[in-house]
Amino acid sequence: MHTQLKKYFSLFFLFLLLFPIVEKGLHSYEHQKDTHCNAMEKHFHDLEHSCSICDFTITDSNGSPESDTQFIITSTEFSFSPFTQLVNIPYSYSNLPSRAPPIA
Repeated sequence: MHTQLKKYFSLFFLFLLLFPIVEKGLHSYEHQKDTHCNAMEKHFHDLEHSCSICDFTITDSNGSPESDTQFIITSTEFSFSPFTQLVNIPYSYSNLPSRAPPIA
């Protein structure tokens, strides 16, 4: 029973992993025969692009809930100076140039 459950979970997660790749491939295959304009000047086209995937929008019929909640954001001052004082750079590294040499 436990191994069967693992198989189903692995298939489900494999589907979740591969779905975007397959969907992108199918979507590009759907638009394979579309005509693409290569003109450089400004102009208009009579034909419009129609695609159920490109035109898909998520609509929420409920809207946003009304509430009297107010968010108060407070900020506190934070300084890194105590941490920089703890950093000890050895003398052997202090005489090195600050950047790498240019590559020819």
